[in-house]
Amino acid sequence: MSRFEGRVAVVTGTTSGIGAGIASALEAEGARIFGLNVESGGVGEHVDCDVRDAASVAAAAATVLAATGGRLDHVVANAGIRGSDTAAEDLAVEEWDAVLGVNLRGVFLAIQAFGRPLLAAGRGSIVAIASMSGNRVVNVPQRTVPYNTAKAGVTALVRSLAVEWGPRGVRVNSVSPGYVSTPLLEADSALHEQWLPMTVPGRFASVEDIAAGALYLLSDDAGSCFGTDLLIDSGYTLR
Repeated sequence: MSRFEGRVAVVTGTTSGIGAGIASALEAEGARIFGLNVESGGVGEHVDCDVRDAASVAAAAATVLAATGGRLDHVVANAGIRGSDTAAEDLAVEEWDAVLGVNLRGVFLAIQAFGRPLLAAGRGSIVAIASMSGNRVVNVPQRTVPYNTAKAGVTALVRSLAVEWGPRGVRVNSVSPGYVSTPLLEADSALHEQWLPMTVPGRFASVEDIAAGALYLLSDDAGSCFGTDLLIDSGYTLR
């Protein structure tokens, strides 16, 4: 199956984890991938981009469109950081700004810059990576107020853009992963004993699970999805 044969996709944050998985899955189905990262080595054709910086994102968009003759079909706003485990009353405003700078401002800047050529063409689809932590659960015992706040903002952004851009041919949706088996999650292995029993199948989601959901929302199969937030959490939030 090659749902994306001949299409062009931009994915932010493809050096590891979910972003790399989504980019690899799109590539396997025939898409030409541009990986926007602050360092090289990610999946896809590397484009330097700091999603926190509007000028950097605009330059990345210009680079991609120059390379494709103006063609763009899909955008995945994935780049994100978690921040530290810090009580809200002790959180430095600089860390608040840093997390929201990547996880919310960065998502908006990427969608805005790459949404413009999609709107001009009157077609395309966008997926933003949110989190179950945004609207459905407050993770414990970690204290990640800025992360949770940013991810809630992402889903609100997606709903707003779905209404604004959907009638103009551009679908905007989000995926909200739960705990996903990535190197980042392995760093929290001491907490797995607490988290795993909260999942229905007794396992965390895989990167491939998240990629499959993202590709569905990007594909023509999801032609009636506007502002959908696809939760993929192994049933964690049911408990």
